[in-house]
Amino acid sequence: MVYQKFDEIDWVTPDTKEFAYYWRSLDRDRVVPRHSSIDPTRISPLLPGIAIYEVRSRDEIVYRLAGTALVDHFGMEVTGKNFLDFWEGERREVVVDAIFDCISKPCGMFTKLQGISQKGRVETSVAVGFPLLDEDENCNRMVFYSTGFDRGSSRIPKEDKIKSLRADQSFFIYLYA
Repeated sequence: MVYQKFDEIDWVTPDTKEFAYYWRSLDRDRVVPRHSSIDPTRISPLLPGIAIYEVRSRDEIVYRLAGTALVDHFGMEVTGKNFLDFWEGERREVVVDAIFDCISKPCGMFTKLQGISQKGRVETSVAVGFPLLDEDENCNRMVFYSTGFDRGSSRIPKEDKIKSLRADQSFFIYLYA
């Protein structure tokens, strides 16, 4: 995957840009902010699209929190579920590698996604994510903001849940000035 500089990115939507710059404003004395630095009151309009993941292992990346827009999009509650269960075959390994790059290098990630429903309907969205430190200063969290959900069809989410995800385009975000 390629890298782009933070200040040179086309964030696609104003709310994606707002989220990215909010994350960048956290704990300015360090490259990766603490999870506890997030103040929901400062980004309340964005909360429905926010997900926080805990990276436990290469086999388990758990949704610790999923906003209501994500729950509505998936057609089910995903908090507590393994994010990797939505990725099939080789795509799963690519996602694991990308998330581990984000928490180890560290870097951010921007992606255009496709959600495929149980009935085969395809919906698109964009997501931007950044690493976070846990309460013990370990970089094992990711916070993502997803937006631009394009239903393009008449899918009723609770009756036709998202079963898998695909990344159309992705790139890493270079975090250093």
